[in-house]
Amino acid sequence: MAILRDPPDDIMTNILARLPVDFLLQFRFVVKSWRNLIRDPNFINMHINQPSASKVGYLILKHRSYSGDEEYFSLHSNETLAEHMRLEFPFTGPSRKFDILGSCNGLLVLLCSKDSVFGCSMYLWNPSIRKVKWIPESYATSALCNLYSHLVFGFSFLPEIDDYRVVRILYVEKYNPLFLPRVLPAVEIYSLRTNSWRTIEILIPYFIINPISKAFLNRCIHWMATRTRKNHHDDFIVSFDMVGEMFQEIKLPNCSLDGGALTGSVAVLRESLCLFARGNEAGNEVWEIWAMKEYGVVESWSKQFIINNNEGISWPLGFMKNGEVILGTIEGELSLYDTKSQQVKDLYMHGNPDMVDIFPFVESLVLLDRANNLLQLSST
Repeated sequence: MAILRDPPDDIMTNILARLPVDFLLQFRFVVKSWRNLIRDPNFINMHINQPSASKVGYLILKHRSYSGDEEYFSLHSNETLAEHMRLEFPFTGPSRKFDILGSCNGLLVLLCSKDSVFGCSMYLWNPSIRKVKWIPESYATSALCNLYSHLVFGFSFLPEIDDYRVVRILYVEKYNPLFLPRVLPAVEIYSLRTNSWRTIEILIPYFIINPISKAFLNRCIHWMATRTRKNHHDDFIVSFDMVGEMFQEIKLPNCSLDGGALTGSVAVLRESLCLFARGNEAGNEVWEIWAMKEYGVVESWSKQFIINNNEGISWPLGFMKNGEVILGTIEGELSLYDTKSQQVKDLYMHGNPDMVDIFPFVESLVLLDRANNLLQLSST
């Protein structure tokens, strides 16, 4: 009779790396060697880097009632938008409000208002494993918090150095498209590896418009930016290289701009930088969606779609997995633009029009290997 043997370790590792997070969390208590493997940083990265076709992707949707009394976030399939679950935020309470500042590899950057003497605190949170890490305050936020009026954030993972980083740009003045900033903003970078902030000396003689970036590509975070020269608006995309720590400007395509000043945002679809730009065509308000086919090459901008704004669209929010565009309407409803039929359909999902937002999300084990300085939330 043949003797059944355990599969080799590398085969078992490959099998486990393809399993959902919920299964892996349970398997930690089956075999001690599996427990050590599942919380190993190399395995965690291996699990993240599985082919996208084998992953279940989600979108995080923020809801807030018109009165502002009720606020919650829900997880939806990025293929059907079917609701998967509600996210139960840590440290919930009547005086606390949460905002998501970034999403990367299943790790979220949270801003919790009314949580410290300075009015807010930042956390890293992995809802899949229910672990939270408090991000310490920097000198700028602890000593100079009340001076800043316009804050810009970016969040990414740098595989070259195995580090998650937050970049924060702090403007003293409120955003004003008619003027250049009179006081240059401060730029800070937080590193999860060192658990500390540091300030970098760099000049930014323009306003970055979008407070949050959802466009990380080629090691760079991207936002829309503008400067005013002699009553002329110079709009462009600004990128920040998270490894080289340098800002660069990317020229826009020849859009039909809205009154000469760009209203728009940037996103990423299928490894291409994309632009949502509001403009006018033949007297009609439209949203144009552009893709940069070759990163950094201005001539490679290509107009993909034109969405007529007769549906009351306030803003394109992001993409589904198949490339369909999720739209927010003036009434706070969500719609979907079908790129094949070029039709807009109602999704019958409602909320406060000023508070609807969407972030990409994938379940992961990130933070499982970091036992120190973490809060483990109890299961519900």
